[in-house]
Amino acid sequence: MLNTVLQDPTVVTLATLLRDLAFVVYAGGITTFALLANLSARVGGPPTANVLRMYRAFGPGLGISLGITIFCALLAHYGTAGAFSWDTSSATGGWPGLLAWLAFFVTWVSNIQLEVWTLEPIRKLDPEGTGQAVDAAALDRATQRVGRHLAAQAGLLALVVVFARLATT
Repeated sequence: MLNTVLQDPTVVTLATLLRDLAFVVYAGGITTFALLANLSARVGGPPTANVLRMYRAFGPGLGISLGITIFCALLAHYGTAGAFSWDTSSATGGWPGLLAWLAFFVTWVSNIQLEVWTLEPIRKLDPEGTGQAVDAAALDRATQRVGRHLAAQAGLLALVVVFARLATT
């Protein structure tokens, strides 16, 4: 019974729609903050510490959108393939589909690293998010590291989009 419901075309379509919307929020947010963190100070925008304060404030929204993306992607995959199979058949998108899932998994693991280890020095050096840490040099190094990690995340997300697009052609 449950298997029939999960494979219903309406459920698959709804899961795909929610997956895509949540992915746009997550990937768009990460890409926007990556660009802001790496370019804002160079073009006369707010300091990088302020950009990362906004990023940290938007973190729950990014986390929720990533969770919805993962759940709905798994639901849509199961509904389409009829199982949690990541083979290279046409039902799962072939090799590009498998590579999209692998790139997304690497992105997810990288996101965990970003949230747990890369942002931790900023949380310790600048708990209020003012950009006025006691050790300004350490805060600058930490903000640059977060900016680089966000750029890597944006690149991985672009790779997911490219592989997913190739899997649908």
